Amino acid sequence: MKRTTHHEALLFDNEEKKQGTIIRKPGSRKLYILFYYFNRRVEKTTGLTDTKKNREKVRLWLDRIIERRDAGKLIFADAFPGAPEAEKAYFSKLEGWQYAPEPRDILFGSYLQEWYTNVWSHYPEGTKKDDYRLIIDYWLVPFFGEMTFFQISGVEIQKFIASLKWKKGAKKGQPLSKARAKNILIPLRTIWNDACDQYRWVLHNPFTNLKKHLPKTQPKRREGFRFDEWRDFLEHIDPWYQPVVELMILTGMINSEMAGLRRSDIRPDHILVQHTIVRGKEHDTPKTIYRIRKIPITQAIRKRLDILQQRSTGELLVTTKTGTIFRPANFLKDVWTKAGKASGITDKVPYSMRHSFAAWALTLRIDPNRLVRLMGHGSKKMVYEVYGDYIDGLEEDFWKILEYFGRDFVETKAKRPPHLLGYPGNIYPMVPGSYLQLEPEQQSPGLQLKLS
Repeated sequence: MKRTTHHEALLFDNEEKKQGTIIRKPGSRKLYILFYYFNRRVEKTTGLTDTKKNREKVRLWLDRIIERRDAGKLIFADAFPGAPEAEKAYFSKLEGWQYAPEPRDILFGSYLQEWYTNVWSHYPEGTKKDDYRLIIDYWLVPFFGEMTFFQISGVEIQKFIASLKWKKGAKKGQPLSKARAKNILIPLRTIWNDACDQYRWVLHNPFTNLKKHLPKTQPKRREGFRFDEWRDFLEHIDPWYQPVVELMILTGMINSEMAGLRRSDIRPDHILVQHTIVRGKEHDTPKTIYRIRKIPITQAIRKRLDILQQRSTGELLVTTKTGTIFRPANFLKDVWTKAGKASGITDKVPYSMRHSFAAWALTLRIDPNRLVRLMGHGSKKMVYEVYGDYIDGLEEDFWKILEYFGRDFVETKAKRPPHLLGYPGNIYPMVPGSYLQLEPEQQSPGLQLKLS
């Protein structure tokens, strides 16, 4: 058998670059074309089986490609619509035009890889970034991954909403809540808008009029504790976690903030809330800028902090019994749920402590603006709309709550206004323009309150 010389091989390569060639790969019966474009090797499958007739057909087609290439008239994206978008964009720049694929050319799943690199990777680290990734991988890709953006219509999104059901657990097969469904649609809408902006698509917005298709489930009302109910529940909490939950109800701090609480965050007269631990990851950037806040340390708060500081051996103040990170999911399962069953109070969740803090503080008539700052919100709207639900009979717990929180919670260090300097006793604001005066004989539960 005659061996090909080096010179002959070079001649063959040059001819291949000029005219292109038809090849078959080992183990495949399909025909491939091979040619060079802007000195870059291009290899594409034809999808045709290797027969004499098909070879003739492919040769004619390849000759036309080469002819247009040599004449400077080849548009790679038109000739190879199924090529990767990056490859089409690469050759479009060399051809002297800006490639803009059509919506029917881009698969949602394929675009995601580019979106992760160019958009998602620049999101600040935090729960939003993590939640987006979880929603995309768990909910969006399985449904939309093989659809083009042209196929993602309002009807398809309605079908997607109807498919949103719990995939596992005790609720498997049940529809997700309206709030959860809306949260899942947020990343989908974001990706859709980013793709339309990047490729200058003008498409009908498929997200209009979806409100009526969202689940009809009613959001659960998170009601706070009555005081005696709280004391009963607290007795059934594992003693190790009692100072933890008491600190939460005395400050309005949430699980992730407690998990991230450090020794260095405890200042002489206040707690600086600035760190969180979510899903085992520590974050120096809270949910909003308002969540970075100072919580004055009252005597009641100091008592619980002393316990946490004395038993902590590291920088984190709140840990498990074994010294590991405080994880909300484990706390809910292993501590909170057990206390609920033991006490018979099963309609509360850990977030109920934050609701209780707000409701109890409002019962003590503290300045609403001060409560907004203590809770880490930007306005009073959130406090009143979310946390301001009336708790039946809570006003009867006024004295118990005052004793539990301490008078230093409602008293401020500021001097009294001049027009109150002559009033005896302790003055607490009740409603604008009036004050509750606590005479010595009135400072016990059950006595008539006197307005002055």
